[in-house]
Amino acid sequence: MSDAAKIKILIVYERSGMGHEIMANILAEEILQDDRFETLRYTITELLQDPLSELLTKAWVSAWNFFICHNWIELADILINYLMRLILLPIGEVSSVAAMHQTLDQIAPDILICTADTAGKCLGSWAKEKQIPFFLVITDLSVFIDLVSPDATHICYFPETVNAVQSFPFKLTYWSYELTRSSSLSEQIQFISRYLYDFVICYPQNRIYRNIDRDYKPQNQARCQVIGPLREAKHFKIRERKKLRDRFELCSNDTCILIVSGSFGGNFCTKYLKYLQSLFLDSLVVIVACGRDEKLRIKIEQIAGKKQNFQVRTPTVRETRTLGFVNNLDEWMSAVDIILARPSAGILLEAMLARTPLLLPRQAAANDRGAISFVEKYQLGECFTGRQDLNLKIRRMLDEKELYQNQIDALLKNYSSTFEEQSATLCRILLRSLES
Repeated sequence: MSDAAKIKILIVYERSGMGHEIMANILAEEILQDDRFETLRYTITELLQDPLSELLTKAWVSAWNFFICHNWIELADILINYLMRLILLPIGEVSSVAAMHQTLDQIAPDILICTADTAGKCLGSWAKEKQIPFFLVITDLSVFIDLVSPDATHICYFPETVNAVQSFPFKLTYWSYELTRSSSLSEQIQFISRYLYDFVICYPQNRIYRNIDRDYKPQNQARCQVIGPLREAKHFKIRERKKLRDRFELCSNDTCILIVSGSFGGNFCTKYLKYLQSLFLDSLVVIVACGRDEKLRIKIEQIAGKKQNFQVRTPTVRETRTLGFVNNLDEWMSAVDIILARPSAGILLEAMLARTPLLLPRQAAANDRGAISFVEKYQLGECFTGRQDLNLKIRRMLDEKELYQNQIDALLKNYSSTFEEQSATLCRILLRSLES
């Protein structure tokens, strides 16, 4: 161990806007704030110390954000979720392993944690070489090939993700082939060739993706730990909806719907505000979370037919509000009746902890499909296709409010009820790993 008084924990993440950095921050700033730990955070590109890799990472993150912002979900899925993993993933791992291992040698952590995609193989081989604990924190519910490692303990929110993780055959090249800094050029070429054969030529039987919409036959014994919903401490607070509505000046008789699109904003919010305006619901209040996207705020206000800070009265929407970047979005989530959101694991967890049912469109990138499957499996809300289906699902959710509330409560009873309990559980897992 690096220091008798401190356990050095390195958290590896990426600034990709898809929950990886949020989880790294939760771990470093809230859970691991303990006298026993010294925490360090590095992005994958910082570990590589390569300007070209940083440029490439920024390019694909920008491309992903652009596609999602414009609701080009299928294009983002094909180009980034699938083609990059099928073609570029093995090449990137071969080219980065030596540089990454050299930087890890210098940092010399006692525990290695990764919240990002694509780094698991390189990090896992270094942890195996140094015989230190390695954890992959899976920030989605569904998984891709690079989020599964024989050398890792997988931290998952729910058992369904464990089932997906353990459904991959470890006999295939990606997991069975050792890749280290000492791998020769011929060994690297062999790894890439065998990977491409397994997952490109033989793709129908060797798929790189697992959703949680089915029970898979276990094909490996990967170590996994289920911890339940994990978000910032503020999300675990129990709140009274009536008090929140009074503070936000929302009438108790109003139907309040919050539109959330994560950090992307864009066309999702404008599209579904227009959909809601076409409904015939009494006393409908729509609140749109725009974040730091000022252009989106202006568009929403134009669609609502009002100027900033003025209320609108129409036959369909009694009031439309825009929220800029706020630190209490969790309170707004607890105050409303329905959260209409772009599917993601983050919004699923936050809605559950807010005790508010989710309304999700079925159109989603592969990494977010797990949220749709989970909502439908446990009846935590509804999923819809198109404008007419949206109308039907909203009416059902308003008619059966108690059903969704009971389903959320029943699921949460299986997991820690406070952030302190969650934090203690994760710390025990980390400390126990040093004993084995």
